[in-house]
Amino acid sequence: MLRIGKVSYLNTLPLFFCWERDGVEFVEDVPSKLVELLRAGKIQAGIVSSVEYLKHPENYRVVPGLSISSSKRACSVVLFSRKPIQHIRNIYLTEASITSRILALHILRDLYGTSPSSSKSSEGADAILLIGDEAIEEKRRGRWEHVYDLGEEWYRAYKMPFVFALFLVRRDAPPWLDELIARECGKSMELFYKTLRGGSLEVEGYDRAFLEEYFTQCLQYNLGEREWRSLNFFNEILIKEEL
Repeated sequence: MLRIGKVSYLNTLPLFFCWERDGVEFVEDVPSKLVELLRAGKIQAGIVSSVEYLKHPENYRVVPGLSISSSKRACSVVLFSRKPIQHIRNIYLTEASITSRILALHILRDLYGTSPSSSKSSEGADAILLIGDEAIEEKRRGRWEHVYDLGEEWYRAYKMPFVFALFLVRRDAPPWLDELIARECGKSMELFYKTLRGGSLEVEGYDRAFLEEYFTQCLQYNLGEREWRSLNFFNEILIKEEL
């Protein structure tokens, strides 16, 4: 039985909308936990934080053509703040994502010239970084005076999409696993977007207008030339700033 890591957020729905599950077990968790499982060999592949590949490319194969990226907005990688971003002095960074934490620190430090201290609790912090369904729900509550979409901040600065996650396969996994993942995700996305365009997609807790905006205006699942250029540029930042 092959074990494949699946992020337990709405943003992975197109990739896993319909799969042939024979011989495959999905393991669900947040991106950072899936990285730990992948490193330990407890799963053979998974959709995980892109930073894991940038830091350890020798350990993985990248499934061609697949990512979770923002085109201009991410809509579910969000910095919520009580103050304007340049005045943030302490911040709570979710532990759910490695990539988003590093992206937030880069944006704060290099784009806004501030280096806030890290808070272990969201209570009392000037700002909090949330991702995935937690970010969507917090934005719905409308409790924060300042809300910053990190995909949008990246695009505004560099005019490139941001690649949050890649589908990685351990190098000791069967070589045919990459093709299986690419095929099943491709079929899944085709049916997902057909269902979305046809107006028959139903996801508990989300109305049709939100789903259409989220999956057509915020997220995209390509991994082409523009996405690789953005990844390589982000890697240069990681190396230069020792993040």
